Parts: sequence; C-alpha cells; structure tokens
Amino acid sequence: MFGSGWFRAAFGGVRAGFPCRAARFSPGAARTVDSPVNPPENGEKRSSGMFRTLQVQGSNFGSEGGLMYAPSLANLSMTSEVDLRDEDVREASLSELPDQNLALDTLQRSELISKKPLPVDGILRFSVTAYFSVSFVIILYEQSEKLQLEVQASYRSSHSGVLTGSSAWHLCRLRAGNKRFVLRMETLRSILLLFLKLLLTDLCHGQRDVQIQKGPLYRVEGFPISILCSVSGFTGQAEQDFEFGVRKSFELNMISTKDPHFPYAVFSSRVRAKEIEIERLSGSSALLRIKRLEKKDEGEIFCHTPNTDARLWGNYSAETTLHVIKDTLKASYSGPPSQSLSEADALQLECEVSSETFQHTHLSVSWLFRAQEDQEPRAVITLDKDLTVKPGEGFEARYHAGFISMDKVEDTTFRLKISQVQQSDQGKFFCRAMEWIQDPDRTWTQISHKTTAGCQMEIRTMVAPDVDSFSVSLKASVVLLQQGGALDLHCRVNAQNLQKHFFSVTWMKNEKPLAQIGSSGMLTVFDGYKEREKAAEVRSVKASNTDYLLSIRSARTEDQGQYRCEVWQETMDEDGSFKRLQKQLSNPETVNVTVKESDLRVEMFLKDPVTEGDTLRVTCAVSGFRGALSVSWKHKRESTDAFSDVISQTHEGVMKDPGTRYQSRRVQTLHSPGGNLSLEISESAPSDSGEYRCIVSEWTLQSNGEMKEAHSQSQQGAVAVQSIESLLKVRLKSRKAIAPIDSPVELLCTAGGPSVPLDVRWMFQPPGSAKPQHILSIENTGEISWASDQRNYQLSIQTLSSSTVFSLLMPRVSKQQEGQYHCVVNAYQKGIQKAMRISNPLAVAVQSPVSKLSLSALQPHLEATVNTEATVECSVLRTTTNSSRFTVTWMRGSEMLVTMDLDGVVSSDPAADLEKDQRIRMDARKKQTFTLTLLQVRPSDSGQYICQVEEWLQDPLGEWYSLEKMNASTELMVKEEAADNLHVQKQDQTLNISDPQGGFTTSCTIDSRSSDRSVFEVTWFRVQEEEAPVAIFTASRDGTLHTREEHLVPGRPRSTLYTLSIPRTSPSDTGKYYCQVEEWILRGTAWNRLASDQSGVLSVHVHSDGESQRGTDLLGVALGILITLICVLLLIITILLRREHQRLSELKKKKESLWAENNPLTAVTGVPPALENQS
Repeated sequence: MFGSGWFRAAFGGVRAGFPCRAARFSPGAARTVDSPVNPPENGEKRSSGMFRTLQVQGSNFGSEGGLMYAPSLANLSMTSEVDLRDEDVREASLSELPDQNLALDTLQRSELISKKPLPVDGILRFSVTAYFSVSFVIILYEQSEKLQLEVQASYRSSHSGVLTGSSAWHLCRLRAGNKRFVLRMETLRSILLLFLKLLLTDLCHGQRDVQIQKGPLYRVEGFPISILCSVSGFTGQAEQDFEFGVRKSFELNMISTKDPHFPYAVFSSRVRAKEIEIERLSGSSALLRIKRLEKKDEGEIFCHTPNTDARLWGNYSAETTLHVIKDTLKASYSGPPSQSLSEADALQLECEVSSETFQHTHLSVSWLFRAQEDQEPRAVITLDKDLTVKPGEGFEARYHAGFISMDKVEDTTFRLKISQVQQSDQGKFFCRAMEWIQDPDRTWTQISHKTTAGCQMEIRTMVAPDVDSFSVSLKASVVLLQQGGALDLHCRVNAQNLQKHFFSVTWMKNEKPLAQIGSSGMLTVFDGYKEREKAAEVRSVKASNTDYLLSIRSARTEDQGQYRCEVWQETMDEDGSFKRLQKQLSNPETVNVTVKESDLRVEMFLKDPVTEGDTLRVTCAVSGFRGALSVSWKHKRESTDAFSDVISQTHEGVMKDPGTRYQSRRVQTLHSPGGNLSLEISESAPSDSGEYRCIVSEWTLQSNGEMKEAHSQSQQGAVAVQSIESLLKVRLKSRKAIAPIDSPVELLCTAGGPSVPLDVRWMFQPPGSAKPQHILSIENTGEISWASDQRNYQLSIQTLSSSTVFSLLMPRVSKQQEGQYHCVVNAYQKGIQKAMRISNPLAVAVQSPVSKLSLSALQPHLEATVNTEATVECSVLRTTTNSSRFTVTWMRGSEMLVTMDLDGVVSSDPAADLEKDQRIRMDARKKQTFTLTLLQVRPSDSGQYICQVEEWLQDPLGEWYSLEKMNASTELMVKEEAADNLHVQKQDQTLNISDPQGGFTTSCTIDSRSSDRSVFEVTWFRVQEEEAPVAIFTASRDGTLHTREEHLVPGRPRSTLYTLSIPRTSPSDTGKYYCQVEEWILRGTAWNRLASDQSGVLSVHVHSDGESQRGTDLLGVALGILITLICVLLLIITILLRREHQRLSELKKKKESLWAENNPLTAVTGVPPALENQS
C-alpha cells in the first residue's frame, strides 16, 4: 500500500545499498510533471504492471543546461561545474525538448546508447561540492485504474570531491495520489527493475546492513521470546553467520552460529540445554529464540555478523533494547470443580483475569472445552485483545443462534453462558488468559498466558416417566452468587396426565424444609425464613403444572448449602383431604454464597520515620464506599506482640475512649468528607514505634431500618519514632588543624538532627592536662557565658536545613591555645533535655615560625696560662624577628656554668663549687654579644666550652615562647707556667758478664721534673753492633707494661727511679742499653707531653764458657762487694721513701706507685708501634 510509507518498505531489501542521507534542494527543484497519457482505447485492458509512459525531469541544471548520464547517475542537475572524463560520459540530446524534459518510451528506449563503453572503475570528479535531484512521474494502468506516482531522488556528493561508481542514490520519498491503491508483488518487482535500470548501473555495489527487530521490547519473565536479525548488501558466502549477546555495563556473549565456544558461562548451560538457540530462516536472516526469559537477559541485545566482504563497508552489528518485566497476569476460576446438569439446562461459568503491569497491554480471554476423546482443548468462545468476540471451531452455529455468549462483567470477570447444554458439552470447561503488547513495529505480540482450573460437566439425558410414575428435577439459577444477589430454585415435575394428579412440593435445604406448596396451592414457610418471607425476601409460586419456583432475594451467606425438591404424589378423598401415595426426590443442587465483593478500598499513608515530639499521623484513604464508615485503630510495638486498641470511631461519628495505654495521651481520629480517616498522636515518643492497623467498616441500611456492617477492609504499616538522641549527630572539624602562630583558626561544630533547641559548650584540653577546660557556652535561649578571655575567641551560629553549625574562631591563635578541642551539644524539647552528644576531639597544632637564628663561629682553640684570665665571646648574627629575645647558657662539656634569662639576669648552677662560681663572669657587652670570662684559670679549666642560645618570641597573648636552640663551641687549653726541667742521669757504664746465671740490672734515674702533677713514660732501648736501637721494654704513663722479651723484669723502687733486670744472660744479651723518659701532664681532658730526656749508656758484654772459668774468682769478690752495696742502698732508699711520703702528705697530693710489689703490672708482649717509631 502506497501512502506516506518509505520506498524501502515497498521494495524490501533495496535500502541496504542506498544509505539515507539528508539532501538539500533549491526551491522548486523537484516537481511533478503532468504528461499526456493515452487512456485505454476501445475498452482495452492493460496487463498488470505494464507502464505506458515514463517521463523524467531534471531540475537545477547548470547554466549550460546540459543533461548528462554518468556511471552512478540517471539524471544530474548541478549548482557548480563538473569535470568529467570523456570515456565516463553518456549523453542524450535535448534539442527536441525546449523545456528540458526528456520523454522515453519504456519498452523502446529503456536503455541509453553510449558513445563509448563505460569502464568498470569509472570515476566522476567534482571541483566543489554539488547537490543533485531527480523527479520521476510514473503513470500506469492497473485493472482500469489510473495511478500516478512521483518518486524524488536526491544525492549529495562526498566532501572529498570524488564520486566513484559504487556510490548509491538515496530514494527518499514515494507519494501516491489521493486514491489508495495496492500493487501486487509482480508490479513492485517491475517498478524496482525499471528504477534500477534508470538510476543505477552495474557498477553500483550495496553496503552491508544488519537490521534487528526494533525496540524497546517488553517481555515477561519466564516466557519465550524471538528476535529477528537480518543482513543485506553483503558479498561473499550466501549463508552468513550470526552472533547474539547482551550488553549491560559490559558485553556478554550469548550464542553464535559460527563458534560453539562463543557463549559466556552465564549463558553456556542454557545454550547446551537448547533453552537458547538460533533458528535460521534463510542464509541472511535468523531468529534468536529464548524459551524461558530470565531477569539477567535484560539489556541491549546485539546481533553481529562477521565480515565476509572484500572490504569493510556498512554496519555489521545492530542492537535492540530488551526489558524483562515481572509476570503480573492473574487468572482464576472460583466455581465448583464439577457440575451435573440435565439436557437443555443453562450453564454459567465465571473467570477472573487481571494484570498489574505498568506497560500498556491488552488481554484476551478464551473459554476452552475438552471432551474425553479430545487430544487438545477446543476454544468455545474468545474475547480477543481488540475486544471482539469470536466463537471457536464447532461452536459457530450455537454462537450465532444465541445459545453461547461471553460477557465481560466489570473489569476483571469474564462470564461464559450456554443457555441450553447438550450431551456434547459433557467434559471439562476452563479459562485461558493471554497478555499482549504492541511492539514498536506496530505488531501485537503475546507476552504471557495463564490457564485456570476447570469445571467438569456431567450432562444427564432426560427420560420420560412411565404412566404411573413421575420424575423430579431441581435447577438453581446460579450455583455461585454473591451476598445480596438473587437465587431461583426451579423444581420441575414430569409425569403423564399431569391434570389428573396432585403434587405437594417441598424445598429442602441441607435436608431441612424451607418452604412448601401443598396440593391445594397453599404456601407454607418454615421457621428461619418466616421473617424474610414477610420482608419479601423469600417467595414461592407455582408457575405451571410442571414448574414450581422458589425465589430468594438479598441472599445471605446462611443461604448457601445443598438444595433438593421433595415431591409427594397425592390423591384427594371425598371429604377433600389429600392422601400421599409416593415420593420422589430431585437431584441435589449445591449453592455457594460468597460475600459480595465491595468496591471498598483502603490505602494507608504514613510518614516514616517520625521525630520524637512531633505529631504521629497515620492516614487511611478510603474509596469505593457507599454507606457510613467506622474505623478502629490498633497498634503493636513488636512483631510478636498482639495488637492493642488505640482509639475508634463509630459509623455515627462518635469517637470512643482511647485504649488503656493512650488514656493519658492526646490521641484523636479524624474523618474528612473525602473519605480520609486519620489517627493523630501528639508528642510522639519512641514507644509509639511499631505497626499500626486501621480497620475500616462500611455500614448499610437494612430493610428493617437497622444499620449492618456490610464490608470491612484493613491496612497496616510500620512507623518508626526516632528518638532525638538517636538522631542527634555532632561532628567537629576545622579547615586547618595546623596553623601558624598569630593566624586565624576556625572550629566548626556541626549538630545534625531534628530541629529542636540546642545548647553548646566548648571544651579545651591543653597538652599534658588530664582534664578539659571550659571555654564558653551558648544556651538554647541564646545566652552566652564565657569561662575564658573573651578576646581570645569569637562565636557564630549558622542554621541550615538539616543541621546547625556552631563556629568557634580564634582570630590570632597562640601557643597557649594549642591542644585538643571538643564541643558538647545538648538537645531540648519543651525545656526538657532529651539528648547529649560529645563531638570527636580535634587537635589544633600551633606552628611556630621557622627560626632564622645564626651565631658567630668561635675560635676552635683557645690557650691560656695558669692564673691568667680567659675570655670567650658568643655573638648573634641573625634573628627571626626584630623583637626577639634570648636566653644564653655557657657550659663546659655537659656541665652548666652560667645562664642569662630573657630579662638579662645571670645565674649559675646552684650545685657548682663556690670558689669556682666566683671565678666565672658573664655579661652582654653589646645587644647581641654574650661574653664568658674565667678568672685565674687553672689547668683543670681546660676543656670544651659551649655557648647555647635560645631565641624567644612573644605570642598574641603576650606570652613568650621559644624556638629551637643553637650552639657554638671552642676548646680552651690552660698551660703550666713551669719550663722544661726534666733531667735524667747520663753516666755511661761497662759491664762484663762471665757467669750466665748472674744476670744484670740497668737503672733509669730521674733527677728533676717539670711539674709535681706530671707522670712519666719510660722506654729501654738496646743497640747491638751496627744495628739501629730497638725498644725492648716500655712502662706507659697509665701503668701498662709492654715488652718484646719475656725474661725482662721491670722495677720502680721510687717514683723517680726505674730499673730493668735480666736474671739469666746469654751472649745474645750483649749490647748497649739506655732509657728514654717522657714527661706528660693532664690538661682538661687531654694529655700533653711536657719534656723528654735520655739516660747514659750501659755497655754489656756476656762472655762465653772459657772466659767465665777464668773470672770465677774475680766474680766471687765482686759479688761480695755488690751485696754489701745493695744493703747500704736499701737502707738509703728506705730513708728517702719516708721523707718523700711526708712531703707528699703535706702537699695533699696522692701519687700512684708503679712498684711491682705494691701494684702488680700486667706484662704485654711486644713493643707499641709508637715506641718502635721513636727508636
């Protein structure tokens, strides 16, 4: 059908080769040209699809007005110059068409004659971008009908200025006349071939185009889906491969015709189970089938075709959106599972069908029937999705005769009616509901279906009774009715010669009599129904000789049960009385009475959560009511608790007393004219949390004038009453936790929670303090109290929608304000404190400025003579600020000597020696020069002296704080006044030893020393023949001994006499022996050498054995003399030692003895390297 449709829709797969692009047209560029058409002559009929005349018009020609045919163009109109190669051009003369119209006979001139053959790779080159348009007017006859079609084609050149033979035209619009006309496929194929002949050449190639079913598609979870995907414009193999998947935040491969390992794990099991599969429709189209949709299938379903073309051109994938929605279709049958009817009885069945989907869907409902011999159920009647009723196969005649119908009652009830059942109706009746949705391509698709339980029907055949017997049947108008409905019970008596018989008919309910019509026609209503008979709710009549009717109006639930007819055949005696002959019971009829479904609807609205102290309000919106309403409110705190009464209101509008728990509370229930019932509890508490239920009852006026509760609906919902304490949140933060001194610091205490009065206390805990200090408070009344200097802090308050921000500002922070801060927030309600929250602690670090202090460098070494004055100066070269102050401390090593505070007050170490303290002076000669003076220096004053300077600045609060310390040091050496007085005896001696057992001893005597506090270091040397001197023994100043030979024995008879003995001699001991003495003194912490001297030489010659025998006599004489001298010498040494001891006691100086007898010395093998060097 042509109209506003697209050319692609009419011509199938043509569009794949002609991508749609926007075209620009000059005014009047495309217009329809009326061409003279010869109508059929002499009643001649043209064959279908035969073109009589084709007229082609080109518009927007260049200034030269030439019409050219190029490889890709049927008609070219230009707005700029075209550059063409001669071999690429086909021409047609326009001389016979002054108006630039070209008329071609379809059959004779469908092809243009070319001057030259056209190369396959013909190229049309343009100097600038050009636009083209062509209009075709096609006039044809189809079954004596005239149809005029206008086709407008347009083309826009590529921006690069090159148009190849594979470029395609875009057929943009197809417009028909006013008359709607349908062309057969043969006609469409002829039109297509003609257009392709005129518009394109064999050089044109299509581009690949993959198309998938247009979305979005809505399908129901658990039901199947099929999605069509097709490809066109491809080259290569005829059978294309397809790959399907779903794209969410990432792509998931689902199934492929090419690769069996294509599916991801989430789909692989379903693919193996054939729950997801691809059905090929042709080589270029396929269906994705999912037998049972799952929620995870939702997303962008994509279809991809792997490339088989020689080059990449076109699109290879397409996608559509799939939404998987929940199954909300409901279908139910609430009638009896089986019924027994007689032929010609009426049947009525009802089915409830509804859907709650948010999408726009339609429902169709079918009543199905399945006899015992049927393989599949048959449709009896269907209400289609477009609300048309269609009978099923085999039921058409009865439907058209009016014996079968289907009614839609209200919105969800679908009623099947069969006025006269037949034996063929014996079987099972059930209902099937189907849900349909219209896809974007305007087609309707079934998305879900439900089948209800059924009703098994038994159809009894009517048999005529014998002459002397009768039969009874009972038929209920309905077997399922709602409360308040009407029930008719038809009792039929079948007998021959009815006029000659009398019958008494009694209706029984549950085997108890309900009403009776006697043979005389008198009505009797039994107990339980008399009042209703008076109210005209129960009525019994004899409709005919065979029909007896019991009608019950305003049916109640107590009317349900099993009904029978008891019929007695009677004869009348002569006295007019009746005598019973025989009895028949009818078939039973079970009638169910359900409570009438009311339109009463209750929906609860509540605010959750509720803040403690606010009014708790729960509203039940009531709709669909006709009578008066009553409401009862109930509440329970925990799910395991039972509901307790809150308050209720009668249908007369009277509010009853609240329940026990709410008698002291302000509780009320409100009823608005619109049907809103509200419960209000003022000043709610956390104990009011829990579930609330409203029970709404609708009251109707009965026939006796009394009100009766007709229907009741309830709703319940949970409400949480949040305590202020649980809602109050306090957080402390700062824009900068580390601030330079004298800069502003702001602390923000944010209190979030309910909108209630608050008070705030700011607390501060200095470093090292165990207890926080109170700074200031702001009461909930707005009053501010200060516990600290008001100048140090500023307070501001900012109220936001969900919180209140209390700001504490320190305009010029000082070191005293360094520490931890926190805020304490109290919440009040009606003057009562409800909650307290302490914020997180926040440490504020006050950063001192970087010290720029620098000191002058002191001389590394200073020397002073004993009893003179020593002075050391320490100068500050650079300070941090011009107002800096200093504390200066002088130390000797780690010992503090004297210090000067910020005010220039000088103090010394209280533990220092008084005599020493009197010899130390400190002063500031200049503003930043500090001098240490030592009076009458002593050798003990030698050592390292340190000047320690600490810079102090004043903070905004006037307090002084220190920066880092800086040191400068020097080494002081105090020299002795005495000169070099060391002298060692220098007497040379010669010793001949003939007895090796005799040995010898050499002495080193110190005649004088430079200082009484000095110590000695003595080294013995031996010189043999022409060799250099060798140090053989050293007694160090610290008392350690070093020897090269183990048989050497040292000695120190007194402090100025050192000896070295060799007990047993050998010829190798021959040589010259002498000692060298060094005098050392301790100055401060360092040892200094004062002097050095050397003794005389002892020449020793040890004779061999022959020489020893000759000198034996002389040795004996010498030995006697030697012993006498030693005794005398010992006596002299003893006297001298006593004198020396007395002298040392007077001077109170203790000398350490190096005698081996008094202080044993440890021998060390070898000679120190220093002594070897000296030797």
